[in-house]
Amino acid sequence: MRESEVIRHAKQERALVGRNVSALREEQRLTKVRLSMMARMSRQELTKIEAGKANATLNTLVRLAEALDVAPADLFADQPDE
Repeated sequence: MRESEVIRHAKQERALVGRNVSALREEQRLTKVRLSMMARMSRQELTKIEAGKANATLNTLVRLAEALDVAPADLFADQPDE
């Protein structure tokens, strides 16, 4: 894979994770403030992750998954169009 393809793929994965975190948070009727407290992170960091702008660490993704009561892999799952 060429470097430009790797970068594009990483951006797509960040966007996918962000959409999934946002959708799961909204399904559970959690505010960004509440989820960020549950995941022991700042609201600003959560906002960047949901927007696909932050490179979340593995620890951060695990904490988010635990707070949302899902498997970490669920944050990377393609969701069917609604």
